[in-house]
Amino acid sequence: MSTTPDILLINIGGTKKRVYQDLSKDFSAVEPPFWLLLTAGYLRKQGFDVAALDANVLNLDEEETVDAVVARKARLNAIVVYSQQANTCTPVMGGVSRLCRAIKNRQADLPLILTGWHPSCLPERTLREEACDMVAEGEGFYTLRGLLRGDPLDTVPGLWWREGDGIRHNPRAPNIENLSEELDEVAWDLLPIDGGGYRAFNWLALSDLPTRTHCAGLFTSLGCPYQCSFCAIHATFGERRIRYWSPEWTMKQLDILARRYGVRHVNLIDELYVFNPKHYLPIAEALLQREYKLNFCAFARVDRVDKMPMEELRLLKRAGFNWFKLGIEHSDERVLHLAHKGNYAREDIRRVVGKIHEAGIDLCANFMFGLPGDDWETMQSNFNFAMELNCAFPSFFCTMAPPGSDLYDEALANGTPLPADWEGYAQQGYNFQPLPTEHLSPAEVLAFRDWAFQTYFTNPRYLDMIARKFGPAARDHIRAMTAVRLKRRLLGD
Repeated sequence: MSTTPDILLINIGGTKKRVYQDLSKDFSAVEPPFWLLLTAGYLRKQGFDVAALDANVLNLDEEETVDAVVARKARLNAIVVYSQQANTCTPVMGGVSRLCRAIKNRQADLPLILTGWHPSCLPERTLREEACDMVAEGEGFYTLRGLLRGDPLDTVPGLWWREGDGIRHNPRAPNIENLSEELDEVAWDLLPIDGGGYRAFNWLALSDLPTRTHCAGLFTSLGCPYQCSFCAIHATFGERRIRYWSPEWTMKQLDILARRYGVRHVNLIDELYVFNPKHYLPIAEALLQREYKLNFCAFARVDRVDKMPMEELRLLKRAGFNWFKLGIEHSDERVLHLAHKGNYAREDIRRVVGKIHEAGIDLCANFMFGLPGDDWETMQSNFNFAMELNCAFPSFFCTMAPPGSDLYDEALANGTPLPADWEGYAQQGYNFQPLPTEHLSPAEVLAFRDWAFQTYFTNPRYLDMIARKFGPAARDHIRAMTAVRLKRRLLGD
């Protein structure tokens, strides 16, 4: 690699404390930025010299990141604004904004583009507000390729740029259709995958906490066919469908991660992995042949799992799928309907959770408080249902309106108060401000969520279950997590 690469792809650092407060010390995940590595692989295949900087894993502060960026002297610098999900991307924009200003204050002529979920949701606003030169709308691959080739700006798909005192833009770039051919390379070698700085979700590694740093995240598909009102994924992909990499491609990446880097824990980032058996069954069968004994988690929906034969669930378990991230969200049918989440009832959820547990798979089950239609009674009922199910690690969220979601558009149209800054979208952040409902203020929703978290995770019945299933070390880890109390501006801290 030359000392002056064609492009430097940047994952920002310095946001963990602001986004997770003291939970960032040991209880939040730090995953390799897969989208950055996928972009790097694509551009290297196009013949460009690509460098990567993960300021997050290197624990670089703002000035140290600027030093590293300026020293590389790349022809183009791209901050890749991706997180583990589209809905968790916006909180890092505060750090992105500070880094952009710091870079331009140091070297004003350094070319800087923002790409990723949040910039793609709000390309014009991002370009007007941030100290960058360009923004990529859409997936970003064709946009960066056109810029590096030196194409005229008005021909680069998905590009937004400044021209004089105005802003110009081109139509969104088409999505890549044949993922396994065009996006066949992942530049794992550009970052210290085996360096010990990355760490899996704490719940994913409860059975083997000392190996938590042997982790990676991976997409095997892009997109989702559903339209949940609280989700922002469609703003980047611009469509409601799933595109797949082949099972062979997926296994190639897992071979690299297991054999070359010693990865033990794999977070499958797909918005809906457990959806098409023609995709997930061949992968499971190939994993059984490899005998890597990897530990996987994958997203699943209640209504899809309900239709799965038990033998498929048992096959996934044998292949290492020890965790499903199940989007339960709420136990009230009316609230679910208002969120466009699905047509299933409490009994359906009970049956599906029992089915998953019967297969030996644990659940990181999502529950949301403050969805449209929620009041004190429905939130308490939702929490009581979570207690009844006694899942290994429920995730309790307040409802928010991330840019790109239907709820965001509705909030703007209705004049519903939104956070004053992007860090106000961080669920564990000091400035977090959830949406109000027709019956509840943001502070009431937040206070209930934080009470629910402490009540669930300090419950002796739950802790006894964790000790029996994962061992005393896992129980002690949970106790240490609940000893960290989040401070909240909205609650007067």
